[in-house]
Amino acid sequence: MTAFWFWIIVAVAFAIAEVMTVAFFAVFLSLGALAAAVVSLLGFSLLVQAIVLGVIGVVGIFAARPFLVERLHIGRRRLESGAQSMVGQRAVLTDPILASGQPGHVKIAGELWPAITEDGSPLPVATPVIVTDLRSTVLVVRAASLPPASSPSMPSV
Repeated sequence: MTAFWFWIIVAVAFAIAEVMTVAFFAVFLSLGALAAAVVSLLGFSLLVQAIVLGVIGVVGIFAARPFLVERLHIGRRRLESGAQSMVGQRAVLTDPILASGQPGHVKIAGELWPAITEDGSPLPVATPVIVTDLRSTVLVVRAASLPPASSPSMPSV
């Protein structure tokens, strides 16, 4: 009966750790400890109890955890950081984009970024633009009033 209470205490400790981290690791160890407690009541040795804990914990972490983590993130927007998060944002040109491929500059997020157009066309200063892509450290933009450039694989309607 002593082993039963030991496994219950272990299960509670792992459950508390899971609540604090929400990482879906400790929950499986907690379930394994509960299973070990049941196995101890059935009279199996401490080695068998530990094996039950290990098997349920490892199988849960490797088999069920990926599915649960994926389900937890369904419908959430992926967190983007840095320059990639600027795609889709509006900005205003502070320096013109020249036709010769020389980038202009846009002020976005309080910083000046070099910018080129999607089709290589020039744009004058103070043109409102939308960031459509990122090439290395250069933002690709189009004039905000223009529709997106059609790709060669998609026919324009």
